[in-house]
Amino acid sequence: GTPAAEGEFSRGILSFVVDPRDSTRVLVAISTAGVFETRDGGKTWRTRNQGLVMDYSPNPTDEWAGHDPHCVVICPGQPQHLWQQNHCGVFYSDDGAENWRKVSAPDDGVHFGFPVAVDEEDGRQAWLVPGKSDMQRTTVDGALFVAHTEDGGASWTELREGLPQTNAFDVVYRHALDKSGDHLAFGSTTGNLYVSEDRGKTWITAANNLPPIYSVRFG
Repeated sequence: GTPAAEGEFSRGILSFVVDPRDSTRVLVAISTAGVFETRDGGKTWRTRNQGLVMDYSPNPTDEWAGHDPHCVVICPGQPQHLWQQNHCGVFYSDDGAENWRKVSAPDDGVHFGFPVAVDEEDGRQAWLVPGKSDMQRTTVDGALFVAHTEDGGASWTELREGLPQTNAFDVVYRHALDKSGDHLAFGSTTGNLYVSEDRGKTWITAANNLPPIYSVRFG
């Protein structure tokens, strides 16, 4: 079938992911629908929502509609590893999106947000910039941090050095975090640009007082 969504809310493709080893394999993440995959260049599509949960739905595990995948990324060196920052948590797959596993909880500080970046070679490693919650779209307790996992989401480390820890109201959208080698960068809706040269351990403010930043990419 063709990926589609039914509902009264706005719909759109939020992520478009191409397997770096097979260009006929493409995954799309659609708001109010979920993740869909083609392995024949778009001729046929399959749902890839097994394991996702919609906290807001009367049918929370429906595989065909209702999911809100804010951002989906694939590991270039291990394309069977994918990460998803979803409206209802962080999800990880190590079997090519056949199944997703929830690796966050509402009280662990990494549950809600928009962007996710994955390591180029180790699909178990990912970075997030969490927000407070759906109803409070700001930093967690007024402090900005990046969350990093090295074990597929079993544990998370909060990386704060160099980032504002009081009165911070930065929100980071789905395309505003990027990684290249040891370098990471992200921009916020408050016009701040932060850069790390050591895999997120320390950060500098590269620019501020810019217009809202919606996308950050290394050239």
